[in-house]
Amino acid sequence: MIKHQQIARKVPPASRVLDVGCGPGDLGRSLNGKQCNVTGWDLKLDRINANREFYQSLEELDIEKQGFGNEKYDVVVFSDVLEHLIDPEKVLTKSRESLRPGGMVLISLPNVAYLGIRLGLLKGNWNYTDEGILARSRLRFFTLSTTEQLLMSSGFRVQDMEPEIPIIHSAWKPVVYSILSKAWPSLFAIGWVFQGCDPRNL
Repeated sequence: MIKHQQIARKVPPASRVLDVGCGPGDLGRSLNGKQCNVTGWDLKLDRINANREFYQSLEELDIEKQGFGNEKYDVVVFSDVLEHLIDPEKVLTKSRESLRPGGMVLISLPNVAYLGIRLGLLKGNWNYTDEGILARSRLRFFTLSTTEQLLMSSGFRVQDMEPEIPIIHSAWKPVVYSILSKAWPSLFAIGWVFQGCDPRNL
């Protein structure tokens, strides 16, 4: 399953959603039909043209400089965003103030300890790429344990974790990867979708 579809599946119907770093708007499209009110923020909104109709509000802003404002949401989403920030813990901590009682945060992060990266390191290779786990635009890298620590140090309680597997065009390989990533998520998952709650709002 594609990552934004994994995230959308965890969003309750009729939720008020903040999509931080909305990019091309794939999450908004995936939430279509769930009667959600979706707000999208990004540094630039030049990639979202085809999916604008799935957002009730769109705004260009720098989350680290401008913050969250006073609006409240049922779900705040950081889909492959936190690893691009200078201080992801600070931003994630501040996001707690934007959650309604019973609200949740959904974050996805790539796994720098993925098997393919480990094998490359054994060969002495750490090659940056335009996209993927070692994308040049990433400022920070996370493992399964450091992602859990990030959530907890930001004041969240981890409620759920779902591994992300590579997109494989094969009849049987995705099934194998799914089994392996659930058994050993720190090794075979290319990333994860974490669901967290603020214990103060329960």
